[in-house]
Amino acid sequence: MGARNTDSSAIDRQADELVSYWLVLGHRIMSRKLASSLYPELTNKLPRGQVHALVLLAEAGEPKISELAAMLSLDESTVTRLVDKLETAGLAERRRSTSDRRSISVVITKAGRKVVTCAREHQRVFMAEVLAALDPEERAEFIRLTAKAAESARLRSAKVVSG
Repeated sequence: MGARNTDSSAIDRQADELVSYWLVLGHRIMSRKLASSLYPELTNKLPRGQVHALVLLAEAGEPKISELAAMLSLDESTVTRLVDKLETAGLAERRRSTSDRRSISVVITKAGRKVVTCAREHQRVFMAEVLAALDPEERAEFIRLTAKAAESARLRSAKVVSG
């Protein structure tokens, strides 16, 4: 029993330490300055929230507004306005379902895919710079551990949504 409490205490301390590092990383990744350096050609054209929505749309296929809202963790009314802006810019469009005319999905356009391609390339360059600070073994381990943590977070989110 004592070993279990010690393990739990150590995990709690490590979790606190990890939270502080992830907050720093998250802040840096989401900062406006970094966003403008990652997407200089998009900076004055699209807010990063719209770029993020386009990246999710490119991965999701044809989600309904409610599904996109869940992916973005935003209210449906907020996502409706976001889709309006993406439509106005020609980056996404609403499409009626052929099987259920009441159901409307959101689809990324060819122009939207170009934005996503640009964003992903800038993200790749940024991550390559981060990885360059590590030696090859550290890079492999960092990627492996990040993938494991991401899967754990994905499973936890899936439980929260379904439960």
